[in-house]
Amino acid sequence: MKAGFLFDLDGVLIDSERRYTRIWADIEHDFPTGVDDFPRVIKGMTLNDILDRYFPSQEVRKAVERRCLEAERELRFGYMPGACELLETLHDRGVPVALVTSSDGQKMRVLRAALPGFVESFTAVVDGDMVSRGKPDPEPYLTGARLIGVPIERCVVVEDAVNGLKAGLASGAYVVGMTDTLGRAAVEPYAHEVHDSLEELDADRLLAVLEAR
Repeated sequence: MKAGFLFDLDGVLIDSERRYTRIWADIEHDFPTGVDDFPRVIKGMTLNDILDRYFPSQEVRKAVERRCLEAERELRFGYMPGACELLETLHDRGVPVALVTSSDGQKMRVLRAALPGFVESFTAVVDGDMVSRGKPDPEPYLTGARLIGVPIERCVVVEDAVNGLKAGLASGAYVVGMTDTLGRAAVEPYAHEVHDSLEELDADRLLAVLEAR
């Protein structure tokens, strides 16, 4: 049976969501949008989608984009607990895996420099520059499934953001929600199952779930 895993990046594999929350809270303080809990609302969206929707003024847009890119260059990346072990297990099982992120090419270049070999370990990578419609649209996950050559209904999506969870469900994948970023109550309505850590995920059990779909 062909099966695949499609992983979000920030807050799922890489411990960076809290840093991004602080970055966007600072930006929103200086360029108010009037959106309650703005950093949570935009989680999972591409930078261009955020700018288009919430910062339509060209002057403000340029300032916000510059602030965000400058902050990204200062980020330090570390793995979420269980990430390396889960990826290694899937590799040992011969399961293709895709990284499906809203991050743009600039962020991916920073990530490659910070964690050499990490991005290259995936069967395929889908970043925000590769799709015309970002999460919560299913296009990113449908693209990931196509690139690894696995039907989307035979894929597990692992996500932590509501926009990403919605994208996974809309794509037809089996969705695993992670609670570290938003908490269980926010994630449960949009996932087939929910976990507090990647250390809880049993790759063989999930492969059996896919086989039964």
